[in-house]
Amino acid sequence: MTVNVTRDIAYGDAALKKLDFYEPEKSNGAAILDIHGGGWFRGEKNKEGEMAERFAALGYTVAVPNYRLAPEAFFPAARDDVLAAFSWLREHTKGLQLGVFGSSAGGSLSVDVGLAEGVPTVSWSGIFDIRQWFADHPAVVAQPDTKTDFVKTASAKIDQGGRNDPFYKWFILNYVDSDETKFPEVEPFDRLTAQAGPLYLANSQEEIIPISGIYQLAHAAEKLGLPVTLQSIPGGQHAEGYLDEAWQGTVAFFAQYLLKGYSWKH
Repeated sequence: MTVNVTRDIAYGDAALKKLDFYEPEKSNGAAILDIHGGGWFRGEKNKEGEMAERFAALGYTVAVPNYRLAPEAFFPAARDDVLAAFSWLREHTKGLQLGVFGSSAGGSLSVDVGLAEGVPTVSWSGIFDIRQWFADHPAVVAQPDTKTDFVKTASAKIDQGGRNDPFYKWFILNYVDSDETKFPEVEPFDRLTAQAGPLYLANSQEEIIPISGIYQLAHAAEKLGLPVTLQSIPGGQHAEGYLDEAWQGTVAFFAQYLLKGYSWKH
């Protein structure tokens, strides 16, 4: 299917508030906000091009935003930006059903959008277990990732070495400027309501992001009667590293909740 791509559309005043817009030749009636990962401190929309093309090939209109990154902009700048990008998408795709997808830090941000806007949400390796994880790992010394050439390395090959507790602690602290009192705000639990959209939460069992997070979020969502699909993937692959395992479930989820309408709403 032919896909028309318009790049660097401004959705706000900041330099990084730009998005790429993918329009399929034949729309299936739905649009997705696709949010890149990178620990809230790195990453950019061009690295989501292949994923956006995948969705567009199925007929989805797709917007892929950049957003402000730490340490130039700390929490909640990234969250504010993706919510603004979603507002842009809603304004420019009137008549389409809307959903959101993201992986890693983008998975966390996708849940922020889903909770705020009440739309179907897919999160691969979203970061949700923060307060409890920090309480359980006081001896871990935060260390940045100095080995990965992030610009030249494909997303599916980043952070694929399994657990890396020092780096996990580092990028969370980096996002909040070392202010641990912000952890409850970064986690989604206090913003979870019965008006949130359905959730698809994937994580591998031994990866850099603790799998405990998706169970915590699923439990809280199910108590509110929200539809939740969980996918626990064997091994230590992270986010787009397990694309082959999570893609079909993701496609089926969006087909159920976007292409067949909003019958899931209370």
